[in-house]
Amino acid sequence: MPIHRNGTVEQATLAITKDSFVDKKQASHYSDLLYQVNLTGDRPGLVYFLFEHKSYSDHFVCLQLLRYLLEIWELYRKQHKSTKTLPLIIPIVVYHGKPKGKAARLMELIDLPNSCLAAYVPDFDLSFYDFSPDTDAAIKGEIWLRLVLHCIHVKNSPEDFAKIVQIIYLISELDNDAPALQWMGIIFHYLIRVVDIEPDVLQDLVTQSLSAGKEEMLMTVAERLEKRGEARGESKGRNAILSRLLAKRFGQDNFDISLQERLRNATPEQLDHWAERILDAKTLEEVFEEQ
Repeated sequence: MPIHRNGTVEQATLAITKDSFVDKKQASHYSDLLYQVNLTGDRPGLVYFLFEHKSYSDHFVCLQLLRYLLEIWELYRKQHKSTKTLPLIIPIVVYHGKPKGKAARLMELIDLPNSCLAAYVPDFDLSFYDFSPDTDAAIKGEIWLRLVLHCIHVKNSPEDFAKIVQIIYLISELDNDAPALQWMGIIFHYLIRVVDIEPDVLQDLVTQSLSAGKEEMLMTVAERLEKRGEARGESKGRNAILSRLLAKRFGQDNFDISLQERLRNATPEQLDHWAERILDAKTLEEVFEEQ
């Protein structure tokens, strides 16, 4: 990473901090991570990762960053009320859309009538990492990092058999400890969801590439995850139907946050039981009362 070139960041001091600065309305387009680090001279610093999930890179992503940087500094001031200085924040954008991406600096977006007015633009630099399928950058690093990046690539090119083969090859290189085996099952389940090849072809590839123990574990975990996903989907469908029936029977105004949360966390059996009570219950409370 460029931030290590001059030895300014002590990598061993990376510690994750606040959960997110991304607005809920933007959560489908962005996610983020904020790390606290020690800079040279034991100065505090921050590294902010913004992950861009859009199909096409946002030309104005620096505006998003500027807002989040201000929020981070305001949070720092609240946590350090006597401070007279602010920590350095190194902003990093990670993009993995379909076409090749590019990020513009704020200075490039401002229509300046004269270059001498550039001093009034709050410009800043950012590191932009492009993991789109069209990027020329080679995937390097630890095996888990390469696995994640290859999975990001295959999402945007689900018919690319070579990328699928590379993922299976990396899986074959993993240890057989419990965490690795668990992640293998998750990755394989992800592949089933996103790749555009026949399931039996994928299974043949697994059989040819993995040891017997890994193959058996992978198929077992993937089947379990598949069944769990089907059960969640079934509960979600029942929840939606029950919510519409309750709203029609007792009015939409009676739906508060606690009731919505109760429906989301209910088992399929509970949802069926409440649905049977709708016709006979005189009030919403009678539908959910314990017997």
